[in-house]
Amino acid sequence: METANPIRGEASVKIGAIDFRIAVTFSGLARLSQALGAKTIDEIYARLLGFEPKAVACAVRCLIVVDDADQLDALVAKILDDSNISIADQASWRDAVEVALAGHIEAGRIRRDERTANDIASDAVLGKPVSPS
Repeated sequence: METANPIRGEASVKIGAIDFRIAVTFSGLARLSQALGAKTIDEIYARLLGFEPKAVACAVRCLIVVDDADQLDALVAKILDDSNISIADQASWRDAVEVALAGHIEAGRIRRDERTANDIASDAVLGKPVSPS
């Protein structure tokens, strides 16, 4: 498995014995919203962090990042198998959702260069690379 890239809104997550990556993308959120009948990102976020079973099951399918698309169905089935997933996975899931969502938001902010003058000055003084606007 490749390492998660938080700049792309990705996060590593472990459910049971299975390590995989999720990524928060707008299209993934749209699919998840439709599957859940959710109207707002706040509702989706609360349901994911609350480890609502249907929300988690749908999110695994909508947000998973796979190296081989042909293995998607088998991997999702393995992750969601009752012998693998349990409420004990809530903390790992919550951490991954928070990292992925924060990465997605930060990537969008950087693309729009919505930094304050203080952020720009701080980045320049600290020698951080300038993002394209």
